[in-house]
Amino acid sequence: MKSKTEFGNNKGFTLIEMAIVLIIIGIIIGAVVKGKDLVRGAEQKKVYSKFISEWLTCYLNFYDRTGKVLGDTWDGSAAGQDGKADTSAGTATAPTDAGRVDLYDGPAAGTAYMGLKQIGLTAPATNTALNYQYRYTDSCGAANILTIAFAYDTTGKYNYMEITNIPNELCISLDTMIDSQADGTLGDFIGDAQTGAAWGTDPCTTTTARWKLEF
Repeated sequence: MKSKTEFGNNKGFTLIEMAIVLIIIGIIIGAVVKGKDLVRGAEQKKVYSKFISEWLTCYLNFYDRTGKVLGDTWDGSAAGQDGKADTSAGTATAPTDAGRVDLYDGPAAGTAYMGLKQIGLTAPATNTALNYQYRYTDSCGAANILTIAFAYDTTGKYNYMEITNIPNELCISLDTMIDSQADGTLGDFIGDAQTGAAWGTDPCTTTTARWKLEF
């Protein structure tokens, strides 16, 4: 049988010891969260540098070499090439995948339009099988396939890069990188409306973004 002295020595943690343990746990949790944020930020920067910025470079280089707008493809005739990026049969309809393919490999020889391939330029290499798409996993764990096209706003009269199926969290990050703004209504990277639209509050809900182009 244990003596009273032995029982008296079995003391629990003191308040100071418990506080120290809680502080250590907090530091560990904070480090894990910070690490996840750093990984997320690095992935978002990769979307910018490896995908949308690369397509912007293609757009600018195409214009520099040809004097034409990449994405002005809708009928493949000289009359149809009016400086408006309409990657579809018309100026107000949604871009099509066929039009997106034409960005890289233009229509058959003899038509007025040329794609990147026809003038010796290379489309961006992405993490999907299609050069106009990029896979991004959001903070909720969902894999989103971002898709780009070039389009024309008939009211605002400007060309823009259209990015569909993009989570709000990525929109905010890209908006900050491009404009130092994060509201979707100011600068060149905006929500999908003529004068922009605010990004949603749910970070993982997908939307459509625009990157307004100079010409």
